[in-house]
Amino acid sequence: MGKNILKTTDKKLNKDIKKIFMLSWPIMIGMILQSLLGTVDTYFIAKLGTNEAAAAALSNSASSVIFVISTLVSAGTIALVSRSYGEGDMESVRSFSGQSFTLSLIFGIILSIICFLNTESIIKLIFNPEPNVVALTEKYLSVVFIGTIFVFLNSVLRTILQSLGDTLTPLIIFGISNLINAILDSLFMFTFHLGIAGAAIATVISMLFSCIAITLVLIRKIYDSSLNKFIWSMKLQLNNSMRILKIGGWACLQQVARPITGMFMFSLVYTVGGREGTAAFGIGGQLFNYTFIFLVGLSTAISIMVGQSLGRGDINACDKIIKEGLKLAGYNMILFSIPYLIFPTDIMSFFINDPLVIRTGAEYLRIVYVGLIFVVYTTIYGGAFQGSGDTFPPMISSIVANVVLKLPIAYILASRLNMGTNGVWASVSLSVVIEAVIIIVYFKTNRWKEKII
Repeated sequence: MGKNILKTTDKKLNKDIKKIFMLSWPIMIGMILQSLLGTVDTYFIAKLGTNEAAAAALSNSASSVIFVISTLVSAGTIALVSRSYGEGDMESVRSFSGQSFTLSLIFGIILSIICFLNTESIIKLIFNPEPNVVALTEKYLSVVFIGTIFVFLNSVLRTILQSLGDTLTPLIIFGISNLINAILDSLFMFTFHLGIAGAAIATVISMLFSCIAITLVLIRKIYDSSLNKFIWSMKLQLNNSMRILKIGGWACLQQVARPITGMFMFSLVYTVGGREGTAAFGIGGQLFNYTFIFLVGLSTAISIMVGQSLGRGDINACDKIIKEGLKLAGYNMILFSIPYLIFPTDIMSFFINDPLVIRTGAEYLRIVYVGLIFVVYTTIYGGAFQGSGDTFPPMISSIVANVVLKLPIAYILASRLNMGTNGVWASVSLSVVIEAVIIIVYFKTNRWKEKII
């Protein structure tokens, strides 16, 4: 009898692992394509010169703060839509989807206008780089900020489909979008000689394509191809809108904290390491995106499965799913330790010929990765919290680690103790460990299992 119980348990675990992979592999492939596209952009822009590489790094840092605000809507969407779908309540699925679309549209338009009109002020206020770097950064950001509305809509539309368990359709759409971006990058940057602005134009056009395509799929899949049903669901209802924003508010604060501190970190790096340190920071951050491909896929799968399991009232399934997720995430971090700890100089040399940038970037990869290993807990436990709709604990852990502690530690190590950029890298590594410890403590209370949304 004991053997039969073990066999049954093994079958359930294998089923959980299979479902995790079925949900997560399209997300992972999509992130690979997105990371490759970002790497291609970084590669071509870096070939224009160190100033351009620094400008691209600053631009990506600033835009990421704005774009991540989209979680204000998408985080609440994944919790409410996945749970409603788990309960078999398609009427609520349609209602929450329409509400989320409208909210994303509103916030996207507002931020797009504000950021476009204040691009130069944002650059000087946050980074205050050299005049030629300011000019290049403004060329890139002023175009990218126009596409803010599409970033917000794409984020929530992707989330809705993923909440239903459809992670393949977003992969196809955004994969085609990335291909369009790559083709237009080469065309605008080098054929039309638009330089760094050409990369930004290509990005916005690809965003527009994916927004139109995924909206059409959503209308067909959820609203039975009825445009009228979709438009009717877009009418804001105070109760549902507040439920979405209440869940998303904490998640948004969590997500915004990291890129905001990232902007100030870029400013500090520029102060102690100049344009070379800034370029190294930007290239290194782009490389770390590959580490998160598997982790983000797992985290999203965990969110979906936890949300649907809670909707069915199956608490035990949540524990098993999370346990397997941690194992898989751990394997991922072991694999990526090889290139980042052993061959960082070779990797940096691929992107740029500047010896100082290469050396600084190699130090960044080695030092930061030591702490980054602990991100296993923040991504997997964070996914569970998001799926349950309990987004407060991840927010607290992120704020404390990234805002309260990381910035002061970075300043002390880099400026007061004269460690330069290595002091900044050490503070980044330490902040990841601190964030992981805090979220583990919250997770062990098991309060997320009883969250009512």
